[in-house]
Amino acid sequence: MRRLPVIPTFAAATFLGASLLFLVEPMVGKMVLPLLGGSASVWTTCMLFFQAGLLAGYAYAHLLGTRLSLRAQAAIHLAVVLLAFLSLPLSRRALVPPVGEVAPVPWLLGALTVLVGAPFFALAATGPLLQRWLHGARPASDPYFLYAASNLGSFGGLLAYPLLVERLLPLESGWSQTRLFSIGFALFGVAILAAGLVASGARGPDVADAPAGPRPSWRRRALWVLLAFVPSSAVLGVTQYVTAEIAPVPLLWVIPLAIYLATFVVAFTPRVRIGAGAGLALSVASAAAAACLMPAIRSGGHLLVVVHFAALAAIGFALHGRLAATRPEPRHLTEFYLWVAIGGVAGGVFNAIVAPLVFKSIAEYPIALVLAALLRPLWPDGVEAPPGRLARAWDVVVPLAIAAFAIVARGNATASPVAPGWPAMTVQAIVPALLCVASVGWRLRFALSLGALLVVSWWQSAAPGLSLDRERTFYGVHRVIPEYGPWYHREVGGVQEAPTRVEFHWLIHGATRHGTQAVDPERRRTPTTYFHRSGPLGQAWEALDLHRATEIGIVGLGAGTIAAYGESGQHLTYFEIDPAVERIARDPRYFTYLSDSPARIDVQLGDGRLALARVPDGTFDVLIFDAFSSDAIPVHLLTREAIALALGKLAPKGVLLLHLTNHYLELEDVVDAVARDLGAAGFVNWDRTMTDAWTIEGKDPSTWAILARSAERLAPLEADPRWTPLPLPPRPGAPSPASVLWTDDRSNLLTVLRHF
Repeated sequence: MRRLPVIPTFAAATFLGASLLFLVEPMVGKMVLPLLGGSASVWTTCMLFFQAGLLAGYAYAHLLGTRLSLRAQAAIHLAVVLLAFLSLPLSRRALVPPVGEVAPVPWLLGALTVLVGAPFFALAATGPLLQRWLHGARPASDPYFLYAASNLGSFGGLLAYPLLVERLLPLESGWSQTRLFSIGFALFGVAILAAGLVASGARGPDVADAPAGPRPSWRRRALWVLLAFVPSSAVLGVTQYVTAEIAPVPLLWVIPLAIYLATFVVAFTPRVRIGAGAGLALSVASAAAAACLMPAIRSGGHLLVVVHFAALAAIGFALHGRLAATRPEPRHLTEFYLWVAIGGVAGGVFNAIVAPLVFKSIAEYPIALVLAALLRPLWPDGVEAPPGRLARAWDVVVPLAIAAFAIVARGNATASPVAPGWPAMTVQAIVPALLCVASVGWRLRFALSLGALLVVSWWQSAAPGLSLDRERTFYGVHRVIPEYGPWYHREVGGVQEAPTRVEFHWLIHGATRHGTQAVDPERRRTPTTYFHRSGPLGQAWEALDLHRATEIGIVGLGAGTIAAYGESGQHLTYFEIDPAVERIARDPRYFTYLSDSPARIDVQLGDGRLALARVPDGTFDVLIFDAFSSDAIPVHLLTREAIALALGKLAPKGVLLLHLTNHYLELEDVVDAVARDLGAAGFVNWDRTMTDAWTIEGKDPSTWAILARSAERLAPLEADPRWTPLPLPPRPGAPSPASVLWTDDRSNLLTVLRHF
């Protein structure tokens, strides 16, 4: 027993446990994601569960560490690990997906408890317990280095999942990810046995019997909670933003969490001290993030995601640095981790439960930025700039002046007929952000200035007065806003009238339009945006004579624009996961596509793929996949199994239309690979043709694919140069079909990211 090296034994057990802990998080998230429609909020709720699991594990570790001997602690924890092993391998087959208006958050928390609760609890408790045991085995050693080793293992496990595990192994079938986790957990049990033997054989006094040092004050405990709460809320806010805009997939879950963990690794590394300069970095990065949330810049491009990642890193380094600097002596380390876990859970509760109930917009991320500014280390040299006689008045005047400047700049830009460019974006967002940074020497003034800029940003994009309707649900933030098309001259009887504009109602999900409709009764039956009659959907409708279709299925409702194609005698069945979207689409104050359509229309609530599986084979003459979460298309609707399911629901001459328009992913390559594998015929249409008349009617460029069981059914498209047949011809830089063949067990986002 004494031959086991103490430090390597504890370091190996800590590293392995942390690696498994953070390897299983994206794995389990991917397992449950398709059951809730691929919503970005799935990961936020998963993170709440994981943080609660950490809190439970830390509380258990604190209880054992302060009440029992080292030998008793080791025996009990080994028994917990063995009992958790009996629940493996992980499997989602026992989970029953929610149907209708079942509350997603309670269902998901319960499902995660059943799926991974026991092993996650055992892994979560291990880190602080091992540090406690090490201090008992070697009282003179500093056990906090194991926290850095734990976070390093967590960092490694996180990166290993999207870069190796997800790419090389299927999720559940054969030599799968779940089997790998089971093997790793068995090795972890052996490592815990070894550490327990070392701890039990130690000659040093039990930590539980050691004399207690001075207990941390309640003020210090509150600081620990705050310093843990803000980064926890920030990582969830950044993840929500990024995954809603691109795709809710493990890769984009992992990057923010890896940044978050990396800051923990650095902050708790021995002999590393994060100085007050981190406060300056936090100030600059948070001001840049605030500028990127302004309407003038927010939709300016995908590279803005990097700014939010940088802000998250700055928050983590600054606040976790303060957290490490205030850690107590080892006698109180389990209590320290318990308060840190409470702060982490509070951040999860705030983002996943409180914010959706209280706010109608994604306000939790801006709030985290302001709180981080208030908690940042003082700069420069830890001393705040000396206040003058009127310093407190300036703390109010400066933020109000920045807000006024931003409002006036936005108002002038709105009145201008010129589309916003870099000069306009500089005046509206970048200059106010720089004015905030000018106050960096005054912590309160800077935080209030940053808050004022963020309030203006909210007012310009999400204020109640600017929206006809706003709803926030588990699946996102929906807004209905009035907007106008471009100016044009209308001629009546050969006489040109004064310039006018078409008024539209827009349905916005996140930062993406999910449908528009003209308010004018003469125009409101004209399909707009990606569904315009001159676009791919309209072209296919005419060329393939889809007027004759009787049964039409549509996954994804939006504003109900496709109902404009419906005719008498046709039956349109929409599959929509979010009840709020149906309420909006059916409200004649906002949209009338459904009520105006002569076709018979039904809406079935629930995940489209799961609902489609219950439909008899051969039902639909036309099936359309138009499901989006903001700009992201749910991955589970483009896998081989999903497309095979959809083709099976088609009548012999039925067609499957796939709406692929998005800013970030080359999804036509995925469809091409799936069509090759299934032997389906297909075409892709990248429609970028616009005219002044179509722009006035509200058309947008779009990308669509169409599949059928036989090439004969799609023969009318062969002579149309706008449609490119599948398989796609080789293109420079295009991925191989094998690398982009998505399945339910395996999908790789990296190969289809657009090159910008």
